[in-house]
Amino acid sequence: MAVKVGITGPIGSIKTEALNKIMEMLKNDGKVIEGTLVSEKYEHGRVTSYYITDILTKKRVEFARADLVSRVKVDKLGVDTKSLEELFVPSLQRSREEADIIVIDELGKIENSTKNIKNEIEKTMKSEKSIIVTLHKKSRNPVLQEFRGYESVRVFDITPINKNILPFKIIKVLNGEEESI
Repeated sequence: MAVKVGITGPIGSIKTEALNKIMEMLKNDGKVIEGTLVSEKYEHGRVTSYYITDILTKKRVEFARADLVSRVKVDKLGVDTKSLEELFVPSLQRSREEADIIVIDELGKIENSTKNIKNEIEKTMKSEKSIIVTLHKKSRNPVLQEFRGYESVRVFDITPINKNILPFKIIKVLNGEEESI
């Protein structure tokens, strides 16, 4: 059965570290992992741009930056919705067909960028594939609340205390070995 796992944590948390560990463990188990990862570029202690990378093709594009004028914003950075859609939409479409497990990193940053992106995320969430998403932990984050509304969802809050054990717990949940934690 498809399981949808959310990993939440504060900004600058260890979500990415945990996600990378989970993906490595799944790949070692022979699972096909596809989807997208988000990374940021810092200058003088501030985020100046965001990048999105297709896990399968390794294609990476800058989709948001400080000096980009756009109606769509992510953390006060202008979003290049065309570049984001050109990588994100085909990645999710292909993932729904080919992957064992789909990864959508930083769901809250990209969810509402465009209608096409929102539609692809909704189709993916309703698919019969297991999914891992990471989300920034904000109280009353509408994206987090929406994610919790999908069937078979488990949300884990990563902390410095549980960061080493959490990937193993998530693997068990994805493998159907552990119902409740």
